[in-house]
Amino acid sequence: MPVRRSDAVPIATLHRWQSNGQRQLAAFLTHGAKTDLPPLMWTLAQTGALTGEADGLEYTPEGQRAAVTQWAAHVGAIVTSRTTSDGREELYAGWKIGKGMEEVGGCFRATIFLDDEAPQPGNR
Repeated sequence: MPVRRSDAVPIATLHRWQSNGQRQLAAFLTHGAKTDLPPLMWTLAQTGALTGEADGLEYTPEGQRAAVTQWAAHVGAIVTSRTTSDGREELYAGWKIGKGMEEVGGCFRATIFLDDEAPQPGNR
């Protein structure tokens, strides 16, 4: 017997959402390669939402900012930034593409450690 989520979203719906997200991810990867957008670490959620993350192991802080900004510009999203009390800068750009049953949402994000002692490519 199939396992269902507690909020009773039909399994077929979750698969459709993930398929939509997978198609959008393929489009992002194709466009990114053609236009030299920085590669991101991608996550496809159960709901089909996509997260593209510019991680601190692969990018300097400036590279993380540039990656999020460039991808956000590609989809017309606005990048927001906040600094946490423990010395991190959180970048976030939420977006939605498509309409109706084909809509896919997600975000581009980065967590930047502002402490110069944190191990990052630019200061190792």
